[in-house]
Formats: sequence, C-alpha cells, structure tokens
Amino acid sequence: MEISVEKIPGGLRVDGLELKGGKCGCTSILPCCHSWAKVKRNGNVFTYSGKTTTPETKDHFNWSFKVKKGDFEVEATMEDARDKTIFSGYYPPGLEKWIEKGWKVVSKEGDREDFGLWRCAACKWLYSEQRQPAKFDDLPEDWRCPICKAGKKSFEKIG
Repeated sequence: MEISVEKIPGGLRVDGLELKGGKCGCTSILPCCHSWAKVKRNGNVFTYSGKTTTPETKDHFNWSFKVKKGDFEVEATMEDARDKTIFSGYYPPGLEKWIEKGWKVVSKEGDREDFGLWRCAACKWLYSEQRQPAKFDDLPEDWRCPICKAGKKSFEKIG
C-alpha cells in the first residue's frame, strides 16, 4: 500500500490531505491570539496538535482522533473554543476525509464543531459560516473584514 507524503508550505500532504501548522505572529498593531497549530513527523507517524483558545475565550472543549492505514498513522488533537474570533493555525482535514481515503479509525474523542472557517490574512479574524448570515462565497466582492477592512481576497479557507 503506497501512501504519498510531500512537503508543502507550512506542513505535509499525507495521502493527498494537508496537515499544516501555523502560529501567532504577534505585532505591536494586533493583539496576541495565543493560537497555533503544529505538525510533526516521526517515520510513518504524523502528529497534528492545535490550540484556538486564548485568554479571551471562555467556552473551551477538546477533540481528537487517530487513524491508521497500513504502517502509517495520523493523530490529531485540538484544544478548541466555541467562542474563538481569531486563529493563527490551520485545522486538520476532518475525520471523514481520512475515512474516504480508506484510513481506519483507531480512536476518537469529542467532535470538531465548526466548519466553513475563513481567516483574514491581515488580522487573523475568523469568518465562521455557522455564526454569520451568509456563506463566505456568497458575500459580495466588495465585502471587507469588519476588523481591519481588508478585502474579501485577503481571506483563506482554514477549516
């Protein structure tokens, strides 16, 4: 069973799925968000860990999963927050994406709760499709970030 592993900016592509890290890039202009995501490799074992909680978030929860395919393992753990407004990292591919690729679930605790997250590259503010009235793609092209006024093209999908 051949599983491809490639280096990509910020992480690795394992079996076609991206595991990417990222960290807070505090500046004197923006408040520190204390958030991050890390990806590590040890042979055929890949570990993703992330944290969206900040000193301002109050509604914290944890979730994790471990999947295996042949001799390869991927473990993802997240310290998440329901009330997050910024995040400097990237979410791992959802458990269902691994299952679609033929990976077997070894363990799972908790559930990831939000999807459709877009991040402003300028200020790290999150547009959550679950909390906003419209899907990000449906916003008009002249829509701007409510925090820093960056244009819609400054946003990247992170989860």
